[in-house]
Amino acid sequence: MKNQFIPKKILTLLLAVALLVSPIIAGKVNAAEAPSANTVSTYNYFDNVYPDLNDQNHVFKTATYEDIIHLFESEGTYAVLIGGAWSDNTQTSISYINEVAKQLGVSTIYNFDTKLDGDTLQIADTNNQFAFKYVDLVNKYLTNLSLYDKNDSSHNVSYINEKGEKVIANKLEAPFLFVYNKDNKDAQGNLAPIVSYLDKSNSKNDFLTNGAVDPAKVKAYKALLSPVFSAVTKYDTIDESAFIKAAFNKNYGAENPGKPTIFTETDGPLVYEHVTYHQLKQILASEGNYPILFGGSWCPNTQAVIKYINAYAKTNKISKIYFFDTKLDSGVTVAEPKNNPSNNPHATETLQIRDSKNLYAKLYVDLVNTYLTNIKTQNNTAEKPTVISYTDSLGKTVNGDRLQVPYFFTYNKDNKDADGNRAPILGHIELMYSWTNIQPDYAEVKLPDYPVGARYNNITKALSEIFTRLEAVPTGLHGLAPTSAKGNDGQITGTANKSLEYKLIGNTEYTPVTGEAITGLTPGTYKVRYAAIAGYQGPTTAEGATKITYNAGASIDIVVPVYGEQIKPVTFSDVLDTAWYSKAISFLVTKKITSGTDATHFSPNATVTRGQFIVLLFKAYGIAPESNGADNFTDAGHTYYTNYLAAAKHLGVAAGVGANQFKPDSPITRQELLTLLHHSLEVLGKLPTDKTNATVSSFSDAGQIPAYAQGAFKTLVESGIVTGNNGKLSPQGVSTRAQTAQLIYNLLSK
Repeated sequence: MKNQFIPKKILTLLLAVALLVSPIIAGKVNAAEAPSANTVSTYNYFDNVYPDLNDQNHVFKTATYEDIIHLFESEGTYAVLIGGAWSDNTQTSISYINEVAKQLGVSTIYNFDTKLDGDTLQIADTNNQFAFKYVDLVNKYLTNLSLYDKNDSSHNVSYINEKGEKVIANKLEAPFLFVYNKDNKDAQGNLAPIVSYLDKSNSKNDFLTNGAVDPAKVKAYKALLSPVFSAVTKYDTIDESAFIKAAFNKNYGAENPGKPTIFTETDGPLVYEHVTYHQLKQILASEGNYPILFGGSWCPNTQAVIKYINAYAKTNKISKIYFFDTKLDSGVTVAEPKNNPSNNPHATETLQIRDSKNLYAKLYVDLVNTYLTNIKTQNNTAEKPTVISYTDSLGKTVNGDRLQVPYFFTYNKDNKDADGNRAPILGHIELMYSWTNIQPDYAEVKLPDYPVGARYNNITKALSEIFTRLEAVPTGLHGLAPTSAKGNDGQITGTANKSLEYKLIGNTEYTPVTGEAITGLTPGTYKVRYAAIAGYQGPTTAEGATKITYNAGASIDIVVPVYGEQIKPVTFSDVLDTAWYSKAISFLVTKKITSGTDATHFSPNATVTRGQFIVLLFKAYGIAPESNGADNFTDAGHTYYTNYLAAAKHLGVAAGVGANQFKPDSPITRQELLTLLHHSLEVLGKLPTDKTNATVSSFSDAGQIPAYAQGAFKTLVESGIVTGNNGKLSPQGVSTRAQTAQLIYNLLSK
């Protein structure tokens, strides 16, 4: 056998693949789903924080405190799950709940986490100063909830109201599944909004027999779930777009009676999706390009821009903007008849974490300091910067820059500027206007030097600029050869609506890009990057808003081929030209490193099998397969991966799964891949020697790692290569063909 591999290159690939499929804080690497033509990503929260769910098309949707109140006040029938990713029992049960729901035609289960931050802010706890948020919610809407004697303090949550009275509600233990209809009545004609429920909370061990999942126990649990869902024949879903419109119109109208509403029917569906605090953290820690808005329907300044951001997003084909409210309760007070003590929800600051006086200000400060490291605001650029602070366990004051809402920004956690500095925020808008003075025909009476429509012009200018940079580095660019041997009409296509600049390698100055392509190019390698753009914030003057510069980004190399060497892109019906992985797949298929699943399909979302991974790994780095008849695994068969498995066995890279078998057609899990990685590093003499303070035992699912993989996990966790997600190592996670293709392409194209 010809051994053609280069140890340094294969080590690089192995380490990168480990990072691709090993857990990180955000869940699975490449957790972002395929971006649309505009390169913006979407994040599948449940698929990432619930490793055992294993269904990207699950039925779950998060509900903020504001969302769950809206659901409880809405006409219709809804499935609701109380619980969170922090709950081991919810982790254990969620896949079974999902399976039964889908079997019975339930399209959506709304998930409300009583830990409003997904970690420490547990409102379903008498000892929490915000326990009234839970008690009032339950007592107002779940009026037929009667699980426990209210004298049993261990199963109830309580608080003392302003009259000195003790107010009590049953505590719902995660996971608590129920069907809700606010108008449902029992046989006696009494309101009974909880139509059916299951409060059985199973641990992982409850489903095991002799250490393995027992199908009979799973079947028994599913049998308990079925009647909960079967209690009704039809389920409804919340129109989030209509709800957000109504919330803004209601809150604006309450303070501005008689004035025209913000949203009308002509606005169509909105692009916003409410996210919880924990959901936001996961998004900020994940790979991808995200437009994010901080604000709320209670905020007059958010009311001013919410319509315009939506309109510009839709013009730029943005389908999703994640919308986070720093008031974790959105200023809603459910104990009041209309959920607010007055017509001004703006004044309710109970759970405003963007406030140093709030007990949970730490949530805001840590979020900013951990993820928004290059944040720019009117406050932190002022002569006397304003910060939010808290005192840590050592008595030290920890400060975080105070942004104002609305704060609209584009984000990529891996972005670096041209000098290599981390710069996750790509651009921002922080303009404090009102719905009145942002109108295009508004004339300033007290500021006559302001042009008519000054603030409208400022916001539209800012939005026009921020949407020209939605990603860390340019994607979707293709070099085209000149049309003749001596021609200089080569092109780089895919530049439309992007604020780019380029230069031929060897030149010193970048040239701004205009139009849908860079034209008039001679063959060669060109560096292309996002040019510097401006963010916009206050103070506003007659000349406009204050500009804040975001430096140019990191560059990528695009080759304009010599005439006659143009590679015809490989096409598959399930790989759009605009897909984020399109170029990678075309390159790898053209180079015969991989192929489609048939003549017209690549199946980008299919999982990678053990055999496919070995072939991809070896082909990418020129490791030749063994010849026919070489020693091999008994299940190697006679197919495309057969001789590659023989090579893996010969090199000692793969030892199989036992009994001289490799199971090449099984999806490759993290525990299998990390074991393969560990063996490969041993063969190459490249096992990491650096140590961190991390230990396998510190992860809650360490006991799920099989004996054969424990050595690999120990080495890779302690060296910092594997960092875990949400306190878990998730040894059963897998990766898709698109993710793996993109990673290998990125490595080979450097």
